[in-house]
Amino acid sequence: MTTANDNGRADIEMSERSSPPQTDKDSTENNRDASHAPNDTPPPPPPKRDHRPAADSDRIAPEYAQVNKRKKLVSFPPRPDFVFKPESAGDRMTCLKNCLVVVNLLVWLLGAIMTAIGIWVKVDKDFFKIQSQLDLSQFNTSSTVLIVVGVVIMLVGFLGCWGAMASKIWMLIIFIIIVIIIIIMEIAAIALVWSAVVNKNMQEEVKLKAKSTMHHMMDDEASRQFIEMVQRKLQCCGVDGVKDYSMDPANPKPVPPSCINTDTSKPYERGCYDAIVEFLKNKAAIVGGVALAVLLLQIGVLVFTTCLICSIKNAATNVIF
Repeated sequence: MTTANDNGRADIEMSERSSPPQTDKDSTENNRDASHAPNDTPPPPPPKRDHRPAADSDRIAPEYAQVNKRKKLVSFPPRPDFVFKPESAGDRMTCLKNCLVVVNLLVWLLGAIMTAIGIWVKVDKDFFKIQSQLDLSQFNTSSTVLIVVGVVIMLVGFLGCWGAMASKIWMLIIFIIIVIIIIIMEIAAIALVWSAVVNKNMQEEVKLKAKSTMHHMMDDEASRQFIEMVQRKLQCCGVDGVKDYSMDPANPKPVPPSCINTDTSKPYERGCYDAIVEFLKNKAAIVGGVALAVLLLQIGVLVFTTCLICSIKNAATNVIF
């Protein structure tokens, strides 16, 4: 029995000695084969969006919760502000219509005032005598232009109100063209009046005509009445002063009663030339002030009308303005 066990142990030792030892290369190949072996286990499912385990929900800091919330807002943004909103477009159009109607009513009122000023300049007897006697054709032309422009402004103001309420684009475009033409005419009238006032050549011409009229006042009844009217109306004396009546020693002229200040019983110190220039400047300032106010309002009318046209077009095409 002992002999048989010893023989079996000896055979095993001999077989181990005869077989070569397993190297690291063989173990690596075995591992590679095992890695390429088919795996029947399915892959784990991907995590859901914004998924976090229920166990960790209580341990999340507040700032991380805000970050996740912001991510949601970025991923699913709300409707932007520039998307067309019919209710906002309708409110905007109504507001523009109301503003345009109010501004056009103001333009109509100033047009009526401008027409009244032009008629007043035309029918003012004193001013008419001054401009006709001194041949101030610029003021006569300017007053005519003022009346025409005032009437046209009144008609255009009515047209603007009608076009704004009716929301007719073609009517508003015609209205804009007419307003631009009126603005050009107003600028021309203002420039004409002001150039006539500040023009040095015109002032010298006025002085020469006034002196010539004064020299003939004793011979011509119309000239005498004109000089007395100017002196009484403008509270002045002579062309450059009371000394003009005694400039000609050979033919001195008496100082007329219209040259005497009733409060002091003394002649006026101011000459009628300076008084006439100041009178014309005051008239020009009134005309220019009203025309400038109308001009500024008309620029506002152009802005509101353009915005209203764009709003009407955009409302028709569902594009927000």
